Amino acid sequence: MNFKDKVFLITGSTSGIGQGIAKALLEEGAKVVINYAHNEENAKGTKELLKEYQDRTLFIKADISNEKNVIDMYKKIEEKFNKLDGLVNNAVYDKIFAIEELSVEEYRKELDVNVIARWMCIKYAIPLLKKSNMPRIINIASRLGTKPMEDSVAYCTSEAATIMLTQCCALELTKKYNIKTNTVSPSMTLTPFAKKSYTEDEIKQTAMKNPSSRLGEVEDTVNAVLFLLSEKADYINGENLNVNGGILLV
Repeated sequence: MNFKDKVFLITGSTSGIGQGIAKALLEEGAKVVINYAHNEENAKGTKELLKEYQDRTLFIKADISNEKNVIDMYKKIEEKFNKLDGLVNNAVYDKIFAIEELSVEEYRKELDVNVIARWMCIKYAIPLLKKSNMPRIINIASRLGTKPMEDSVAYCTSEAATIMLTQCCALELTKKYNIKTNTVSPSMTLTPFAKKSYTEDEIKQTAMKNPSSRLGEVEDTVNAVLFLLSEKADYINGENLNVNGGILLV
């Protein structure tokens, strides 16, 4: 897969899956825009992790649920690189609430980050993506976009909406600009956040339910994303690629 000198924006990319995607693309010779909203500690750690690639990285602090922040982010990308070959909508917000305990404000926040922000990032990326000869959009969703779970109504519905967002963009943007759009939907992945959020026993029990007898690693999703961003996936469009070891079969 040839990513040399291609430019990619990864939202929410100072930890976990987003950081893994950014690192892998840099290792393949790409130029990468790393976005984060608030966590300066994670940003500092990512800068240190990727310091050998500092000439090919651009860090942008931007709340992607804020339209002005999104517009300003793309202005900076245009000034630095003048094009974009791929957008990976990775940033996500998720909190567990039972239906009766979920507030309107909390529901709206999940929709703002997980649906509206992703759409805004796509909308304002189009002028730069049109300059690419192989433009790609990847939306990172979840297995919960196709399989409901208790106490996760806001997250499940927002990820289901993301899958439909992908299909609409694939239909419309391919015809107009040859921009291919796909979804990657991981299952529970052993990110630093997941390791903090669950006990070892909970992680072990969840892994035992999976036909593959393990949980996802960051690299599992990274490999899927890089494939879909590459020239090898030119005829794949509007798909939802589940990266979950077969958990949806259970």
